[in-house]
Amino acid sequence: MNRIAKLRASAEANFRNFDGIVYGGRPYRNAVQNGQAGAMGAEVLDPNDRTWTITVANAATVVKTSVMIFGSIKDLTDATLDGSVTITVAESSHLKVKTELLTAPVRILGLKYTVTNASQFNYPLSLYDETSTGAETKRIWQPLNYRSAQNNLTTQIDAPTFELLVSASTYITFTLGASETVTFSFNLVEKGIQKNILRGAPGVAASTQMAPTGLPQIDLKRGL
Repeated sequence: MNRIAKLRASAEANFRNFDGIVYGGRPYRNAVQNGQAGAMGAEVLDPNDRTWTITVANAATVVKTSVMIFGSIKDLTDATLDGSVTITVAESSHLKVKTELLTAPVRILGLKYTVTNASQFNYPLSLYDETSTGAETKRIWQPLNYRSAQNNLTTQIDAPTFELLVSASTYITFTLGASETVTFSFNLVEKGIQKNILRGAPGVAASTQMAPTGLPQIDLKRGL
């Protein structure tokens, strides 16, 4: 066995840097195709380490406008956050998420959006990317576009096609209803890994799988 074959066998055994070639009929579902024969593709993102569960709560009895999540370069420490609004991240903290985004951008694919009062879905999400040179892009995401008979819970929306590239210059703003608590469950499918550059490994960890929604009509169609 030559050196390249040994490297490939080791990569397959560890499910890391697998280049997408299937042997023995075993489909490695998180493998990422590189496109070059014999070359290693992106590192595989750990399937148990690719979610952010962000909860935003409004303790006031009045509506709060322009509540922001992410936005590292605008407010790294949440110092400008309204005193009645709290942001928690189940896996870590909002500060850790925003600090990590300074050097490790991610791509989100899939969102589960849960609210206390279904009327919260009337408020759209504004998706921004703002640079230090003054450039700004804005997109509007309408939660009600995802309401259907498949979403049986009136206070929850599954949006498996929600996609957003998040870096230090990215942030989301929205209006938060009075005494409202919302939870965003984001699914990460790509993540920049800066330290990999120093060890000659791929600078991106990726996955080809979206998070399951719990809706058979969607999950079975994707083959999960």
